Amino acid sequence: MASCKFCGNGSLAKKGFVLGKQFYECRDCGRRFVENGAYVKMRTKAEVISAALSMYFDGLSVRKVEGQIASLFGVKVSHVAIWKWVLKFSELVDAYTSTLTPDLSGEYHHDETAIKIKGKEAWFWEMVDERTRFLVAAHLSDTRTFEDTVKQFRRSVEVGKRRPKTIYVDGSFVYQSAFNRVFYSRYKEDQVRFVQRVGINARKTNNIVERLHGSLKDRLKPMRGLKNKECSRKILEGYVVHYNYCKPHSALGGRTPATAAGIESLGRWNDLIVQSIRHKAKGETNGSQKAPVVIAG
Repeated sequence: MASCKFCGNGSLAKKGFVLGKQFYECRDCGRRFVENGAYVKMRTKAEVISAALSMYFDGLSVRKVEGQIASLFGVKVSHVAIWKWVLKFSELVDAYTSTLTPDLSGEYHHDETAIKIKGKEAWFWEMVDERTRFLVAAHLSDTRTFEDTVKQFRRSVEVGKRRPKTIYVDGSFVYQSAFNRVFYSRYKEDQVRFVQRVGINARKTNNIVERLHGSLKDRLKPMRGLKNKECSRKILEGYVVHYNYCKPHSALGGRTPATAAGIESLGRWNDLIVQSIRHKAKGETNGSQKAPVVIAG
């Protein structure tokens, strides 16, 4: 028995056929859809889209993904369509994964790296958990200021769902004041340790996040630069999702950072997209007394 594309429930009523495909209505959320093996409001098979996302974030350009999809699935899809999938589902899955709670060591290593967006320098901020290698906080900015640092430190609390134990940073002068703004406490039980090192000591302390910078730069090479800030933000959201939930890590014995952090193994873009669609549908249903009737492919 098929399950609802929106809420995941199996309580469905058959409502005839549309173009030879079974048409259903969900008795729980009231939405209607065609069972065509595709995600909500999509025509291409789910397995094709999820494979394309995985290939893209593993390092292939959209044109190479286009060729691989044609070779593996016998499906002709333009590189423009693949690019739209990457933007759409990166944003969707990021919204869902941000609600999950990873079990982290609380020993966080932070640094930022320069990237190019339409030829101009921007900064991508990364903070990684020592034990699980989970990318706790990341954001994109045009500058590297006190306000940007505060945003990154606050983001680590939002994702980790609790205050860290220790923050390791390099020698940037803005870290101490930003750390005090976010983490200062007179109470011993709430205190966060701040470790700032420079020179060789900084490299030894932050080699975990430096390797993460290397992975990011490797991913960006076939993209030949990011085109604009909004697209770049979505792409980098997808990069973080792929790193945390889909990419096995040798230092973790082949596990993903999410699995090491105690999050139920999702492991594939298809699993993440399905759960994200259901999460979004649940939020829409809870936001109104009765879910709207949506007819989707």
